[in-house]
Amino acid sequence: KSTTLRTLVGLLRAESGTIRILGHDVPAALDRVIDRVGLIIEEPRFFPTMSAHTNLALLAQAIGAPASRVTSSLEQVGLGLHGQITARALSLGMKQRLAIASTLLKDPDVFIFDEPTNGLDPAGIHAVRETIRSLAASGRTVVVSSHNLAEVQLMADTVSIIARGKLLHE
Repeated sequence: KSTTLRTLVGLLRAESGTIRILGHDVPAALDRVIDRVGLIIEEPRFFPTMSAHTNLALLAQAIGAPASRVTSSLEQVGLGLHGQITARALSLGMKQRLAIASTLLKDPDVFIFDEPTNGLDPAGIHAVRETIRSLAASGRTVVVSSHNLAEVQLMADTVSIIARGKLLHE
């Protein structure tokens, strides 16, 4: 799953076949689509002694996103009241929502999340699931990779089974 997602966004090169995202071949046209994709693969990393808000502000500056998107991104994932808490003090579920907030800084059309609820407690799972549903309800495409099919069933309207880079069932 992770290899397929990495290949989809140009982090790995496919050995054969083609990949298109937003109508463009990847990796050849990656520069045309990368700003339209929000991606979380593996565990999110933040500066532990800096606040959630400061972490996002630094990232926004680094990627050229408007500073105004920091507060709205935190609010959109339910962390508006937690922006001044250090990343170290956030629960795992809050860190995952902070990671999702970081993808919102660019206001992307497509989100790709690899195992977004992995390791979370029930409250964290619920919060991340609701955030993902909200993103999809806003008209954006959300791709979630997970081995937990019961969890996927609770948040997906389309499920695809992929093995060895090939679509087996949709």
